[in-house]
Amino acid sequence: MPRGRGVAGPGRMAARRMTARRVRRMRRRRRRRRIILVGGLIAVGTHKLTKSQVDQVEQQTGKQAEELTDEELEQAMKQLGIEPEELNDEDWKQVDAADDEPEDYIAELERLSELNKQGVITDEEFEAKKKELLNL
Repeated sequence: MPRGRGVAGPGRMAARRMTARRVRRMRRRRRRRRIILVGGLIAVGTHKLTKSQVDQVEQQTGKQAEELTDEELEQAMKQLGIEPEELNDEDWKQVDAADDEPEDYIAELERLSELNKQGVITDEEFEAKKKELLNL
């Protein structure tokens, strides 16, 4: 059988996941934001931190966490003794969903509210979209 064909084994599947992670990381680096994950952890770059850890990093560096490069973030974490915890697949799904949201969710909520007042969308549709935008 030619090399690279046939049933994908565990090694090949792991390589595909790693490639997908690299693509997500590259995309995430282009658009850095602080994303609050389920459980209250915060995604910064490719790591997840608690609120107090983010505050420590910001105090250490004098910059907002989302303004730091991955190298600066990792260096600050190392200096502070914060154990790096990479985002897992579920975390990346939340990050991707947040990246698909409009940057200005308040303007989007105002627009939806106006559509609701005009009767274009129902109260239920408005509430469902509001919960989606606010990650509730």
